[in-house]
Amino acid sequence: MPFLSRLAIFPLCIRWQLWLVLLVTLPATTTSQAAERWQRTDVLISSFMKVALKREYRPGVSAPLVRWQVPIKVNIDSQLGNTRLQDTLSKVQFRHLSVITGQPLSFVSSAKEANLRIAFISYHHMTREAAAYVGKQQASTPGMRKALREGVCLTLFKTAEDHSINSGLILIPADFARQKARLVDCVVEETAQIMGLPNDSDDVYPSVFSDVSVDTWLSPLDYVLLKMLYSPALSAGMSSAQVRAALPGVIQSLAAQGDLTHAIRRVRKGSLREWAGE
Repeated sequence: MPFLSRLAIFPLCIRWQLWLVLLVTLPATTTSQAAERWQRTDVLISSFMKVALKREYRPGVSAPLVRWQVPIKVNIDSQLGNTRLQDTLSKVQFRHLSVITGQPLSFVSSAKEANLRIAFISYHHMTREAAAYVGKQQASTPGMRKALREGVCLTLFKTAEDHSINSGLILIPADFARQKARLVDCVVEETAQIMGLPNDSDDVYPSVFSDVSVDTWLSPLDYVLLKMLYSPALSAGMSSAQVRAALPGVIQSLAAQGDLTHAIRRVRKGSLREWAGE
């Protein structure tokens, strides 16, 4: 299998330019109306298909489902900025994701022990770090250059032959992210994407996976999408058709467990939002 087909790149795009336009043009929507929409089966299926099976740099193409199927071992590499804050943000967020998905996760002290590294680095070191992970040839492709040019932060991961994720790298340029007031946004979105929801879509709302959203924290919809991804009824390597056929049953099971009706409360428990006191 070509290396390119087993590598994914997902930047957090700069979204703040859109905020003023959104304030003017978006229709007023109450919390109850938004909740009613994202809880619908058709919206959940459509949202999942867009963020789990589509790829930003391959429009129109559906990829196999990807997710972790081995325990995640995270190394937090703070090279720039407030080490204590970065460590806390990362640990609270990753533990939250582990609880939501049921995916085993631990923290290790060295990159050699890890299969997932989150690195807080200088903006000027982004290309160097990306190239060290994917190779100079892959780092020079148009898609990678665009991701490095347009994104605030970047997620890279590799998959095994069965499409399960077996290693990952999150690059957060601490200086640039803080300049754009996006440090927390980077931690929240990139860690969620590396679980196996790699695509952004303006149609998925309210969500950290939407480039037109101003959400910093995982939304109730994001919580449900993550629960769907790690349902026992799904597995890495499933095709778009297989996933679509399985999703109604997945959603029915989550509804029976109260994950739809109680998502607003459950997504807050143990979250960075709760830690921040918001």
